Amino acid sequence: MKTESIRTRGAESSGSISVHDQKREHILAVAEDLFYRNGYAGTTIADIVRELGVTKPFLYYYFSSKSDIFETLCWRASHACLTAMHFKPDDERAAIDKLREGLHRFAAANVSYFKSGTFAYREGGALDPAFMKKLRTMARRFYKELCALLEQARNDGELDFDDAKLTALSIGSIAGFMYTWYKPGGRIGPEDMVKELTRILMKIAGAYSQPASAASKIGRGRNAGRAIRNPSI
Repeated sequence: MKTESIRTRGAESSGSISVHDQKREHILAVAEDLFYRNGYAGTTIADIVRELGVTKPFLYYYFSSKSDIFETLCWRASHACLTAMHFKPDDERAAIDKLREGLHRFAAANVSYFKSGTFAYREGGALDPAFMKKLRTMARRFYKELCALLEQARNDGELDFDDAKLTALSIGSIAGFMYTWYKPGGRIGPEDMVKELTRILMKIAGAYSQPASAASKIGRGRNAGRAIRNPSI
């Protein structure tokens, strides 16, 4: 799975992205960066239009308010992450295979939506209570589905852990702490980061063995010394 595909899946399915959608996405990208750097309270509509080089009426054609932009960013990041464990009812693959795919999707979503994925954690007070309720409902479903896969895979003899809920919460916590250490453009590229995170998450889940990924070798030798001196990767 390409990490960029999560953001562009809709455009790819239709073969192209309209000019309207291109402009809308550009607004979101600029606003996302400003919100990430300056926070919700520290970012104004004036800041966004100044960075874009457009007028306020231009922005208001696409979004009704600053909160509309912010909630759009929060929703699509949260939706990408928290629907990672959705599988069709007729998917008869082994639980361990679905778990591995789901964790890969979860890792890819967190890398792809790295900036806006932090907003609900860092800026929850800026979000409407009804909106936060929707996010919590989606999060509960995510953990319910994840726990079910964990328990089924353990029953199949594929995993070794004691408490499914604690294991699931440990896996999910990666989304809440990535912003403290992950630096896009760092020494590990996004594709390798997704592979490595998936491998680590499977270990947290108690997988007995995992194929060694190319990313697992990153950081050894001379790179290991640099990693110790600079923990941001």
